Amino acid sequence: MNSQELNFSRLLHLTAHAWRQAIDRRMKDNGLSMSSWMAVATIAIQETPISQKELAQALGLEDASVVPLIDRLVKQQLVERIQPEEDRRKRLLHVTPQGETLYQRLKVEADALRNELLANVDKDDLAVTQRVLQQLLIATEGK
Repeated sequence: MNSQELNFSRLLHLTAHAWRQAIDRRMKDNGLSMSSWMAVATIAIQETPISQKELAQALGLEDASVVPLIDRLVKQQLVERIQPEEDRRKRLLHVTPQGETLYQRLKVEADALRNELLANVDKDDLAVTQRVLQQLLIATEGK
C-alpha cells in the first residue's frame, strides 16, 4: 500500500472516529452514546416497526451485538419490542412516545452539530465528498 492509500484510509478512519466522538460528547448529557442515538433515530424514522435484524443491518452491526443495545433502550423506555401475531418468534422494534420526544430534541442538536462541523466546507466539495463516500460504501458492500 502506497503512502497516498495509507493516508486516505487513515484519514477516513480518523475522521469517522472524531465525528462519532463529537456526537458522543453532545449526546452524553442526554444519557445516550452515538450507537444508542443512531438506533433510536433509525427506529424513529421508520414508517412501520422493524426487526432486530433490520436494525443491525442498518447500523452495520452483528445481530448478536445489537441485542444488548436494544435491551438498554428498552430499559430506558425509549424503544419497545412488539411481538406480531403472525410470527410469535419475531420481535419488532418501535420507538416509544418518550423515545420519539427524545429523538426530536436530539435531532435538533445533531443537525446543529453537523451544521457547525460543515460550516467551513465548500458546498461543491461537500457534494463531491458525499458522492465519493457513497461510491465507497456501495463498493465495499459484500466484500
